[in-house]
Amino acid sequence: MNDTMPDDDTLQAYVDGQLDEAQRRDVEACLATQPALAARVAQWQRDAAGLRAALAGGLSLPPQARLDPVSIRRTRRTRARRRLALCASLVLALGLGGVGGWQMKTARVAAAAPPMGDAVAAYRIFATDRTRPVEMDASHGPELQAWLSARLGRPMSLPDLQSYGFTLLGGRMLATPDGAAAMLMYQDRDGSRISFYVRPSSRFADARGSRSDDGLALRYWYRNGYGFAVVGRADDPRTRAVQEAIPPAV
Repeated sequence: MNDTMPDDDTLQAYVDGQLDEAQRRDVEACLATQPALAARVAQWQRDAAGLRAALAGGLSLPPQARLDPVSIRRTRRTRARRRLALCASLVLALGLGGVGGWQMKTARVAAAAPPMGDAVAAYRIFATDRTRPVEMDASHGPELQAWLSARLGRPMSLPDLQSYGFTLLGGRMLATPDGAAAMLMYQDRDGSRISFYVRPSSRFADARGSRSDDGLALRYWYRNGYGFAVVGRADDPRTRAVQEAIPPAV
């Protein structure tokens, strides 16, 4: 015998005579041990019998299939399934909406804070500073390289850009949310400047790219947990040449 308590759908199917022989025996065996449940099922049977008798009486009304107990119970089960399907659809829609909203928010954040935007900001501040654009000047070459490397946490090379008309002025340290950043500033005879910027960052893996930003040209790349950027004037053709000359392995 099946010891599982039959649910309401099974009991209603039993009342309507829709169970096979094995299912019917299981239900009757359960009802034999559950007086309260048996009484409830008996009441359903009486209600069904009374309704059928009323409909079968000498009424001149045409048959109403929707009033039949079997039809009523079938309709109720169908409505219940539709409600469950509707709830599932709403949950799915809310979930997709949440994911879509999160993706849109991520895209907006990325657009508001483009890669290596701090390198451009640092250039705007210090490339226009004619009094003290660097903390340690290029006259202390070995000390400058050791100083920047120690604070950055990695070997810091000093690219030679003299063949492009730019001489190293020196370098300075900056703070970012990811740690210390180092910036080297170069200048030509006319005072035009170009910067080389390095900071820790593993958020973009090996991504690289370039863009213009209100008169400035930026080329950036990420490698081994660090971000690199070369920033200069967009209207100076040497900027592009310098950006392509500094190897990504720096």
